[in-house]
Amino acid sequence: MSTAIPNRFGSIRRWGFFFAFGLAASVSVFSGDLRGSGSMQIRWNSEASQLSASIERVPLSRVLGRVARLTGWKVLIEPGSDRLVSVVLTNQPTGVWLPRVLGDFSFAFVPGSTAGGRTLRIYRTQAEAATDTIAPLEEEEYQIRPGPIPNELIVRFKPGAKLTPEELAKRLGAKLVGRLDDLNTYRLRFETAADATAAREQLRGISEIAGVESNVRLPIPEAGAAGAGNGASISLRARGGSEKDQVVVALIDTAVQPLGNSLESFLLSRVSVADGTPVNDGSPTHGTVMSQNILQGVSQIEASGDGTKVRILPVDVYGSEPATTTWNVIRGLEAAAAKGATVFNLSLGGTEDSPLLDSVIASIRAQGGLVLAATGNSPGTFLTYPAASPGALGVTAVDASGIPADYANTGPQARLAGPGSTLIQYGGQTWLTKGTSGATAWVSGLAAGWMSKTGSGSIQAGQWLQVAVPFKPPGSP
Repeated sequence: MSTAIPNRFGSIRRWGFFFAFGLAASVSVFSGDLRGSGSMQIRWNSEASQLSASIERVPLSRVLGRVARLTGWKVLIEPGSDRLVSVVLTNQPTGVWLPRVLGDFSFAFVPGSTAGGRTLRIYRTQAEAATDTIAPLEEEEYQIRPGPIPNELIVRFKPGAKLTPEELAKRLGAKLVGRLDDLNTYRLRFETAADATAAREQLRGISEIAGVESNVRLPIPEAGAAGAGNGASISLRARGGSEKDQVVVALIDTAVQPLGNSLESFLLSRVSVADGTPVNDGSPTHGTVMSQNILQGVSQIEASGDGTKVRILPVDVYGSEPATTTWNVIRGLEAAAAKGATVFNLSLGGTEDSPLLDSVIASIRAQGGLVLAATGNSPGTFLTYPAASPGALGVTAVDASGIPADYANTGPQARLAGPGSTLIQYGGQTWLTKGTSGATAWVSGLAAGWMSKTGSGSIQAGQWLQVAVPFKPPGSP
């Protein structure tokens, strides 16, 4: 059975979404060689003069650089003054957040001629000693970049291995920081990258080890920006019935905020495999945006008054961090499968393949699940993962005429296409985003809506998608 989709994507409004990556590795600062390998999210509310932040082991000089860029202040610091900053703040005034960021250092504001109208002096001895200028720091200078975590390894044991993960960690001088016993797979952390490299060589000689790979960072995509106009209306009603009749879409993403009004009824109880929550600055999280994109896809099929059996299972794999890892993505997929999900949305990715993640996706596929993954927002035809995993269907972004977006990856993993632009409503505002993330979520909703309406399974839905919304590279028949 098939369902027509009017004007391909013509009924979807255009908006903007960015699939951004970043990474702060080790950095040298102006005073010596204090190094940090942490993460930093900072939001500045200029109207209320309040700051929200989630900072983990970032040099003070870099934190102040970002503050200088956001506030317009001129920032001076006493030479030789630096520290690693770890703090979480939500909508705090300057008199609260600044002492928490500075720790034992003192500060004073003096009249200045900058756009922000203030000069901030940071010092240990006296204000006049603050003579080094902190250069304003652009966002891309501290974002986490994708790639392997240098001091971590993921190790898979062969079935029936007598060696225990605890014994292995002790032998290698590592800490056992994660375990997936059902997969005979364990996460090891070492003191240094060199220790991890040496351990990888040792593991080659242990017969009970089935595989070794890096744990790869997958930074959080941007969640769009406030814009003008009205958000897309979602004309859906949640149909009642037993849980076993529901079509569950697992949204493997950031935390999904309360959607309010009638949309909250489409969400199942939230699941998290990560620690903490993201900084709340009044803007929607990536997961919140994706949840509405999924429902927009569902509404293309089931906008009638009969209601839909589709539900979204939000699975947070980021927590308070600006990046997740392949380890957490695997944990998220396993948690979603255990709760009965049949459609799995992965609006995330990178260029590093993970054999373990590939095997988990293949297992989901073999058990009747449908995995949809974003191809990424760097133009080109290179492989991205998990979109290129053998068990997944990759989704790229196109306009209403089927022309690929200028930012979209259209490599061989791009088998399906969704709208590259959309609008959502959150917090009384319209938010604009664009990218393969939103396109993937929209296609996931389309598949789930078709399953709910026709009573078909996810395997049939995957086949139907390749007829309904195939990606056709320019020039192809």
